[in-house]
Amino acid sequence: MVVNLTKRHASCHWGSIRLDIDLENRLLEIVRCNCSICSKSKGFGMICVSQENVTVVEGFESVTEYIFNTTEAPHFFCIICGTHTHHKSRNNPDKICINVACIDDFNIANYKGDIENFDGANHPRDL
Repeated sequence: MVVNLTKRHASCHWGSIRLDIDLENRLLEIVRCNCSICSKSKGFGMICVSQENVTVVEGFESVTEYIFNTTEAPHFFCIICGTHTHHKSRNNPDKICINVACIDDFNIANYKGDIENFDGANHPRDL
């Protein structure tokens, strides 16, 4: 099966960190997590895509990494504006999760797809 991908762009608030993301034609599902970092820093949601579909194209010097708890899922932030742009998925280590608020020309108010609530506070890999 051939999947047509569309290149989308994402960036931090300052515009220093820029990502290219190859997505299917539309966002199919947003994940909202309730773990301590997600609920404090990006409670509105994320999309998780294969690592090979995400490229940091600009701003390597502005990226800082925060690793907590199990050290399995580094989270990446802009050192200038503090925006959480993306992180490695702990649940699916081959995926990168992108903060949907960072996707250019995306308005959560217009989103009509599914939103999955993920219980990261009780992560299945912690049980």
